[in-house]
Amino acid sequence: MTTPLPERALLPGPPYGYVREALRELLVIERAAPDAGTAAAPVPAQLTDLADQWVKAAHACVANMGSVTQRARWQTLITDVETRQGAPALFAALRTLLLTMLEYSRYEPPVTGISHYLRSRITDGTCPPGSPLGARRIAAELRLAPVSAVRVKLALADLETEGLVESTRIGIRVTGTPTGRPERSAQVAQWLRTLIREGVYPPGSALPRVADLARPLVTPTPVISSAVALLDDEGTVRSGLGVRAVVLHPCAAVAAPLNLTTVDRRLTLAGWAGSDTSPQKVRETCRRARGWWHHRITPAPDRVPHTHRTLTSMAAQLIPAAHAHHQTPKAEATMRRAAVTALAPQPDGAQAQLWRTACLAAAVLELQELAGIAA
Repeated sequence: MTTPLPERALLPGPPYGYVREALRELLVIERAAPDAGTAAAPVPAQLTDLADQWVKAAHACVANMGSVTQRARWQTLITDVETRQGAPALFAALRTLLLTMLEYSRYEPPVTGISHYLRSRITDGTCPPGSPLGARRIAAELRLAPVSAVRVKLALADLETEGLVESTRIGIRVTGTPTGRPERSAQVAQWLRTLIREGVYPPGSALPRVADLARPLVTPTPVISSAVALLDDEGTVRSGLGVRAVVLHPCAAVAAPLNLTTVDRRLTLAGWAGSDTSPQKVRETCRRARGWWHHRITPAPDRVPHTHRTLTSMAAQLIPAAHAHHQTPKAEATMRRAAVTALAPQPDGAQAQLWRTACLAAAVLELQELAGIAA
């Protein structure tokens, strides 16, 4: 089940326009103050009055905050204003507080809403243990204004106090042991068996090199190496150090390779009628599908199957053009892999469907290159 995005809300506190006006007033006071930049400059009475007014407003905001981290941050900013000595320090502290209040008054999801959204994605398995939680990526997923991306960092800090996430050397990750390589390797190995069974890599042929499988399978090379090792252990392929794995026999009967001169008809029926297959749309759709998988973003429930069918229509248009340009075994294997990826039943599970759609997107981009269309 897809977690709904957090709702935007106007939080209790001074309206956005009032805070902007206070910032303008602060600037006017600073420009009018003699020697405002020197430590010995006297503190203007107007500055003191303005600071008192907005410190009181900030305390009222803090009282309504559900985020522990956000409250602590604001309390620090308030203390900075209350304890600063001298005009320059007070000008700087009050400006920082007002800018924070300006961001707070924006029509965006509150910190508590973002933390609830992320907590739900962690507990329902959408973000499994060990998965990264980049603040910039989450902010883009929630369509936050750049200045409001700080809310994601505060939400992540709240989740860290709950023990749901942890700071590591390379960023914030979901607490727990990450999904091990064996599980992903088994998934990749199963898909390679399907490609062998469907005649993409028939007995006697060589699988592409591990490095050459990384792009079409949208998977790191160590995971692919482990998957090929699994196939070698079961006797499906024979591999060796520095040589390409050769298919010995499949795990089931091998189907006749798809006929590339007629497969576009099946793909057309499986895709969306009237889909935009322009080069720009192809690149845009492929980039979106691969981005979902790379960043482990779970879109709305209907978007993945819709995108998969759109990519299927694109494959239907591109395979005839690619076949007209290239009829080498390597190129034909690429075309058949794209067709099999488009026509195979979608797997169970949101993450598995994201990966399969990303594989299809990678295949469609390869078709575009083979067809001689500038990528």
